[in-house]
Amino acid sequence: MIEIYGRPTAWNVRKVLFFMEDAGIPYRRIDCGREFRPANTPDFLGINPNGLVPVLRDESFTLWESHAILRYLAAKYGPDGYYPVDLQRRARVDQWLDWKLGHVSPALRVLFMRHFLRIGEYTDREATECEAEANRLFAILDDRLEKTGAYVAGAEITIADSALGMAVHRWLNLPLRRPDLPNVIRYYERLKKLPSFEKTVCIGIP
Repeated sequence: MIEIYGRPTAWNVRKVLFFMEDAGIPYRRIDCGREFRPANTPDFLGINPNGLVPVLRDESFTLWESHAILRYLAAKYGPDGYYPVDLQRRARVDQWLDWKLGHVSPALRVLFMRHFLRIGEYTDREATECEAEANRLFAILDDRLEKTGAYVAGAEITIADSALGMAVHRWLNLPLRRPDLPNVIRYYERLKKLPSFEKTVCIGIP
């Protein structure tokens, strides 16, 4: 059985679990990180030298980095729609996955550390700048969702939604000043109707 190493509250773990639950892929999660098994032991560093979760183990194959894990699982086990075979449709999914990683994640990380964990040495100016940047980015997403009418890459759910759905959840559940983005709100409400999203993402923590 596929094994996923990581605590259920870690946002990079949650997006992988969301996909696996939604696609109906059997797995076993192994508690790891923070209050669970340390991720900085020699044994764990042997499977991920970064000392971070999640890590995937599929028989003798191990893989780290959540978006790489999403791509691998969707390509090997998921229904075709999650990571389309058609190269242009697949590239569109990859585009939004990379956009989330390269643009959305840095801003949200600062805001999460500042407003929820309350750790780090971010200044008021840095937090304000990241809030403005997050609002700008989610306005881009709102425009995209107006065009698709449903999900990020088109009419059907994909692994791009596995990543961005988690990001939207975090953005909407932190104490921030947000613009009115009705398409993002509808998108979030659509995702919340999925038992897989409710089980893995909406767990009482941004």
